[in-house]
Amino acid sequence: MREKITAYQLLVIMILTPYPTAALFYLAPETKRDIWIALIFYAGVSIIIQSIYISMFKKYPNDTIVTYLPKVYGKFLGYFLSALYIIYFIYLASRNLRDFTELILVFSLQNFPMIFVAGFLMITITYSVYKGIENLSSLAQAIIIILLIGKILAIFLLKMTDGVFQVNRFLPILMDGFKPILTKGWSLIFFPYGEFIVSTMFYTFVIERTRVRKTVYFAVLFEAVLLIINNLIFLCALGYHFASSVNYPLLETYRLIHIGEFLSRLEILLLILMIFDGFVKLCIFMYAGVLGIYQLNKNKHWGLNCLIVGIIITISSILIAQNYPEHVKIGLDYTIKYIHIPMQVGIPLLTLIVFYIKKYVK
Repeated sequence: MREKITAYQLLVIMILTPYPTAALFYLAPETKRDIWIALIFYAGVSIIIQSIYISMFKKYPNDTIVTYLPKVYGKFLGYFLSALYIIYFIYLASRNLRDFTELILVFSLQNFPMIFVAGFLMITITYSVYKGIENLSSLAQAIIIILLIGKILAIFLLKMTDGVFQVNRFLPILMDGFKPILTKGWSLIFFPYGEFIVSTMFYTFVIERTRVRKTVYFAVLFEAVLLIINNLIFLCALGYHFASSVNYPLLETYRLIHIGEFLSRLEILLLILMIFDGFVKLCIFMYAGVLGIYQLNKNKHWGLNCLIVGIIITISSILIAQNYPEHVKIGLDYTIKYIHIPMQVGIPLLTLIVFYIKKYVK
């Protein structure tokens, strides 16, 4: 693969990795009104985890996580772990496709078969992945501008709507102390921040290799700022109890915008914008999965790989849960504990340790 991207394009790709789905929900509701403090704290933890990824990248600057694992662990175990990451990226793409399929069905196409909505999305996503990372990163650059402009405009309109935006709703601060943030907010390490692991598949494409580390750290901090603003909007517009109990607090927030008789029902426009954001996120995860297959098997049939992975993601998104509540429960109770923790932290940290042990032995 000879494609190249700039450090700025890597930054945009990283920002659009967790944000589209994380923005839909009130994150870590157990932290109550202190979610913004938890997001700041765990952004710092995420930077430490990113340091592990960057350390391995410096040791293998021409490899992705899929290609350097066999070099560290040997052919058999290394290839097995690489295959796990390919499956992991495809699984995350399936979960995200289910999120946005459910979103479309709930708010616009209630009686439409889920398989048709998911299939239509995947046709366009598969084509975008087939066209390559350069086209995808250019699309991401346009989407991030729309996202930021839309967010600023939404805040302004909420402030203009009488009686909606009440700043005192995010008070008091640390009413129960810092303990709930440590004991109940730890899942933020893995979602949303943990999804940055997919960016390890894109480091080798960056032209300015020396800027990768700064770009990664800045992406984490910028993501934290966006999510803090997002969750503070939920608190100030909906209040904690309502924001933490509805399925899509973002859409409920924008439903409150009502200026005069001409400006209302902006959640429809928001839905369209969020689908664009989710489109880029799905492309990122699918591209990582297809790229992993391409690199691991040295299979040069890029288009065929895209088609096969697209079909797998579509079918998996339907089969992973019988309904939306079950889908959310699996994500919170099982995916974070039994999949995210080993894949995002366990294996990368162990890989770094094994590398230094082998180096010391030699």
